[in-house]
Amino acid sequence: MNKAPDYFLVNTCTVTSGADQKSRNIIRKCIRKNPKAKVIVTGCLVENDWKMLAGIKGVSFIIKKSFFPEGISSFSQHTRAFLKIQDGCSNFCTYCKVALVRGKERSKDLIKIAQEAGKLVASGYKEIVLTGICLGSYGKDLLPIKSLADAVDVLENIDGLIRIRLSSIEAGDISLELIKRLRKSSKFCRHLHIPIQSGDDSILKKMNRKYSPKKYLDLIKDLKKRIPGLCITTDCLVGFPGETDDNFKHTLDLVKRIIPLKVHLFPYSSRPGTKAASLGGVVNSGLVNLRCKQLEAISNECRQKVMRSFLGEKISVLIEERSKDNPRILEGFTDNYLQVKLPFKPGLKGRIVLVKAKKLLGDSIFGEYIDNCRIKCKIKA
Repeated sequence: MNKAPDYFLVNTCTVTSGADQKSRNIIRKCIRKNPKAKVIVTGCLVENDWKMLAGIKGVSFIIKKSFFPEGISSFSQHTRAFLKIQDGCSNFCTYCKVALVRGKERSKDLIKIAQEAGKLVASGYKEIVLTGICLGSYGKDLLPIKSLADAVDVLENIDGLIRIRLSSIEAGDISLELIKRLRKSSKFCRHLHIPIQSGDDSILKKMNRKYSPKKYLDLIKDLKKRIPGLCITTDCLVGFPGETDDNFKHTLDLVKRIIPLKVHLFPYSSRPGTKAASLGGVVNSGLVNLRCKQLEAISNECRQKVMRSFLGEKISVLIEERSKDNPRILEGFTDNYLQVKLPFKPGLKGRIVLVKAKKLLGDSIFGEYIDNCRIKCKIKA
């Protein structure tokens, strides 16, 4: 018989209004599960809305302080580890609350990064994902000034680590220095998540995004030329105030040209305290939903095109888990974030195997093992 928890720790998010609601729902669910338990609430939603959260009957403690954890040595059920090296944002995009709730940019010392990464590798993780609120700004606040390229170098020199993956990074933060380091690295995962948000120049200016569609497209072309096999994923914000059909068409056109592996779609939601919240030209929710469906269709076409380009190739796959739909199938990801499915074999979770990409299977590639090979180092396709 499972004992009801004595404590609940809810780490909230406030990036969208949906995230706000989900955080509140989880808090109330915890309270219902055990009304006698202590419910502790922290995270981004707390920073601006702590009074509202404190007013929920059953919430015991509110923790507002933002900080870097001293280091996590285990991620339950995960085959890759996440290492936060940066917090805070100074971009102040007009639709976003993150800069308001996370504070100024701050970076973790390179020595601490090396120590935490070493512990993760000692715990058996072969892939580490570097994360941050504004990852590309890493090191600008340190003395002497450092860069994300320096953090990549630190991980490059850690024995036993096979893969280094970057989380989301802004287009304007991808310097020539970083590109050269990534191209030189033997461990860099050839996947970058670079948000677009919109493919229209006037909308980008209203969003306070510091690039043009042309600059974004030129960057993607240059990255793919310099790093063969690189896959791009991105974010798009649909229905920003004042977005016309022509504005949205420019987004569709840009997505078609960059051919991303995946597009994360976000319908615009007004965030109190942001500049966009006071703008006119609110887009009808029905039209926003229609545009999301149109962009999703284009995104799916791009994904299929990217995956087809790897058929017949040798690819290395980090095995993560059995398929939830079919226990006879294993699932994993290549370094460039292609999802691959394989026939089940015991003892492969957390291992990197060499396979041949045989055919498309929905949003995944179905592969076959090459000589039952289990490899200890990354082999790029």
